[in-house]
Amino acid sequence: MKETAIICEACDQAGELFGNGFHCAEAVAWAVLQSLGQDPTLAAAHATPFGGGFGKTYGDACGALSGGLIAIGHIHGRKDPSGDWDLPASLGAGLRQHFVETWGTTHCATLRDEFGEEFQMERCREVVRAVTRDLLELLARNHGKELPG
Repeated sequence: MKETAIICEACDQAGELFGNGFHCAEAVAWAVLQSLGQDPTLAAAHATPFGGGFGKTYGDACGALSGGLIAIGHIHGRKDPSGDWDLPASLGAGLRQHFVETWGTTHCATLRDEFGEEFQMERCREVVRAVTRDLLELLARNHGKELPG
């Protein structure tokens, strides 16, 4: 039960952060890491160039997905080249696969076109919340020790 509350709070925080100072990638990275009791500042900084489909080009992967991948790297990324990267690769692949199953594509411009200009911010906020939820659920399912409590 506490796990569900943590995930809901993180989704709410990500939705609030998005468009209120942080863009999609920053909001996801910040909310996920903060909900895990980790300092999110470096990950949010690393997420900055990924917003808007890589540098506001809207030409590549959705920033929310990128923010989730950055959070995975922050938690499980290798600290030296001899480290194993199977776990972060598996988590990243799982998050990406779920994203594609949910939204049909990872491409920022395609998503924005589907959402339409009138609803783009509202729908992108949904994506930000969903990626935050999906990543935290993935971590809890595969590595329950991630979530505090």
